[in-house]
Amino acid sequence: MPFRILSLDGGGVRGVVAATILQEIERQINQPLNEYFNLIAGTSTGSILAAAIATGISIQEIIDLYKQKGSIIFPYKSLFSLKRIPLLLKYGLSAPKFSDSGLIQVLKETLGDTKLLDITAPLLLIISYDTIYREPIIFKSWRHDKGYSNVPLWETCVCSASAPTYFPAHKLKKRVNGRVQNSTAYTITLGDDAPSVENIFNDRQIRITSGTGKGQTRIINKYVGTTQLAFLDSPWEKIPDTTSTYSIKYIYSAIDGGVAANNPSSCAVAEALRLGHQVEEITVLSIGTGDRTRVISFEQAQSWGLIQWAQPLIGVLFDASSNVHEYITNQIIRDRALRLQFKLDRELTGKRLSDDIDDVSQENISNLIEATEVYIKQPQIQAALHKFLRTNQ
Repeated sequence: MPFRILSLDGGGVRGVVAATILQEIERQINQPLNEYFNLIAGTSTGSILAAAIATGISIQEIIDLYKQKGSIIFPYKSLFSLKRIPLLLKYGLSAPKFSDSGLIQVLKETLGDTKLLDITAPLLLIISYDTIYREPIIFKSWRHDKGYSNVPLWETCVCSASAPTYFPAHKLKKRVNGRVQNSTAYTITLGDDAPSVENIFNDRQIRITSGTGKGQTRIINKYVGTTQLAFLDSPWEKIPDTTSTYSIKYIYSAIDGGVAANNPSSCAVAEALRLGHQVEEITVLSIGTGDRTRVISFEQAQSWGLIQWAQPLIGVLFDASSNVHEYITNQIIRDRALRLQFKLDRELTGKRLSDDIDDVSQENISNLIEATEVYIKQPQIQAALHKFLRTNQ
């Protein structure tokens, strides 16, 4: 019995490319995507697609979202728009291009009050990145033991889609839980899996949640990451021991998961293996949002500084991330993986296809959809898709 993975790349408004491909796939399998795939993984705009599919929203509704609400998420094109003045007043000249208010509004309207842990089938995996821990955040719908398990689904997507330079980082409240290793009157040594980052828990509250000393709370004055040792603001009334568990209120500083895995396919494969599935039964359908073709010449790359690289660098990082994870997935899964992706040039339709993640003009969206429809109907693509679907029977 195959374990079917659907992996969805980031790419802003170009998510309409992936949605259009998925519409054709749903037509061919003749059943809803959330009933066909066992695990759906998404990054950035791919997380929005993944979450919408997992909750049973139709593909046509998702395509309409890009058409009708893209301009709410990306309300202007120019950095010099007067609509950007509130952001400049709030953050200064280095402000991100957009507020996240439109993104949050659209995601709340689309996903409602559903929480991540409400998704039981298919399994849902969403990628973000925490600038405090300096490591990826892998949201998993089946991990109810994690500090993020009760987070609204729309908020996990905001975390995943907060692209640097485009949107501000998103603050997500969480709890870090663990078992006490050791304590003295003024200290507590946290569990082995506690972070090794110096001072990361400074001024944070720690609560003993079970065992000896249950119910006590203290403030951490200083945290030594190398030894997981926390120094407290006042002594314990009853010193916790190895029977005790703790919880620390904390936050994620979440930015776009594309900086870690714009193509989340290999992350999804790793999770499938951790869940006990054999590599021979795992299949992966990986869908991109179009390959950028805009050239950054040697002369530009050599001479550009911080200002010139600011937004182009994001595209370079996301492209590189996608290619690396595609390579890893192919090495593991081999002929049971199918990648659907095409170049954003004029070859398919003769029309311009923008690689900007925020080009929400109706002309660009229509051109992207038209090019995708031509791409997916090509004989060689249909043959590859039919072969892949046969392996999943």
